Amino acid sequence: MANTRTLAAKANNNNIGSLIIMALVFGSCVANGEYLGGGRELTGNPTVFDITQFGAVGDGRTNTFKAFLKAWIQVCASPVPATLLVPKGNFLAGPIIFAGPCKSHVTVNVQGTISATTSGFATPEWILFERVDNVHLTGPGTIHGRGEAVWATDGCGKKFKCNLPPTSLKFRNIVNLEVSGISSVNAKAFHMFLVKTVNVNIHNIKIIAPAESPNTDGIHLSNADNVKILDSFIGTGDDCVSVGRGSNNVTVERVICGPGHGLSVGSLGKYPNEEDVSGIHFRNCTMRNTDNGLRIKSWGGSSPSKAIDIHFEDIIMENVKNPIIIDQNYGSRGGESRVAISDVLFKNVRGTTITKDFVQFMCSKSVPCKGVRVDNVNLKFVGHVGGHQSSSGGLIGSLCNNVNLIFGGKVNFPLCPK
Repeated sequence: MANTRTLAAKANNNNIGSLIIMALVFGSCVANGEYLGGGRELTGNPTVFDITQFGAVGDGRTNTFKAFLKAWIQVCASPVPATLLVPKGNFLAGPIIFAGPCKSHVTVNVQGTISATTSGFATPEWILFERVDNVHLTGPGTIHGRGEAVWATDGCGKKFKCNLPPTSLKFRNIVNLEVSGISSVNAKAFHMFLVKTVNVNIHNIKIIAPAESPNTDGIHLSNADNVKILDSFIGTGDDCVSVGRGSNNVTVERVICGPGHGLSVGSLGKYPNEEDVSGIHFRNCTMRNTDNGLRIKSWGGSSPSKAIDIHFEDIIMENVKNPIIIDQNYGSRGGESRVAISDVLFKNVRGTTITKDFVQFMCSKSVPCKGVRVDNVNLKFVGHVGGHQSSSGGLIGSLCNNVNLIFGGKVNFPLCPK
C-alpha cells in the first residue's frame, strides 16, 4: 500500500494519472480491508449506496468519477449483497474502474444517464469492470458515450494497427455477469466488450448508434465462454454482435439487428496464435437494412486456428446486403488465411435482400471450408446492386470458392457450380 500511495501522490498533478492510480489505490484498499474515506450513514436500505450521497451532481457538467469510486469502495467491501445506485439525472464522468474482487454479489443500478467526457482517456475503455465476480449491471438508465464528438477523427477502418477510441463498457476477468435493462448510446468505439468472461447473461438491452458511426460494434467477445445474448435491440455502425478469438458456447437469440454490419463470427486470425472458436449459435434473429447479414470473417496471412460448430437458424432479413457470407480475405494484410472453418449451418433464412449474390463463400485455398450446409433459404431480391456485379452474370446466384458445400431443403436461387 505504501508504494501505491506514493504513486498516487506523484500523479496528483495529472488528472488522468490520478484517475488511474486512484482506482488502483481504491481496489487495493478494498482487497486489503482498508476503506478510504470511511463509512457513511445512508438513508433507506443500508446495502444501497447512492452516488449523490458521495458528492455526485447530476447536472451533466460536473465530473463525478470520484463519487463513483467512493461509492464503489463501500459496495465492493460489503459482506452482504450491495447496490451502487445512479439515480435520475445526467452524471458526467471520465474513466471509471470498478475493480474487485468484492466480498459479495454487487449490482450497479443505473436509473439516470451516465455521460462520458469527450477527452482524458489514457486507457482503451471508459467504464471497466475487472475481477468482479457475481455482478449485475441493470437499468433502465442510459450509458451515453458521446461518440459523435470523436467519430470524425477515427480513421481506423480495417487497418491492421490502429488505436481505437475507448470502449464504453468493458468486462474483463469476470465469472457470472448479468447485464439487463440498460441502453448504450453513441459509444466512441465498441459499446460493450467482453474479455476473459465466463457465464454471461445479457438480455433486454438497447444499443444505438448511427449507421455511419465507425467501429461502434454492439457487443464484441474475446475469450468469452458460456455467453447468452437475448431479447435485445442493436443498431450501430459496425457489427451488431461480433464473436472473436477463443470464444465458446455462445448463444444469440431474439436479437433485432440494424443498422449495422450484421451478426458476425470474427474477425479471426488477426493476431498470432489465436485460440479456437466453437459452439456459436444465432437463432430467431431479425436483420433490418444491414450492410452484411450472417457472416464469418478471417484475416489473410493468419496463424493456424479453428472455427467449429457455427449455426445461423431461423433468421428474418429485411433489405439486407450480402445476406450470407464467409470472407477469408478480410482486412488489408494479404496472404492465405489459415483459420479452418467447419460444421457451419445456415438454416431457415427468409426475407429480402438488395444483393444479387445471396450466398458468398470466399474460403481459403490453404484450408478450404468443410461441412458448410445451406438449408431452406428463401430470399427475394428487391433492390439495385449499384456497382456490385453478380458472379452469376447479373442473375440471382451464389459465389462459392474453396468450400465443401451441401444444399438442403428449398433454396430459391441457382446453386454453386460443382
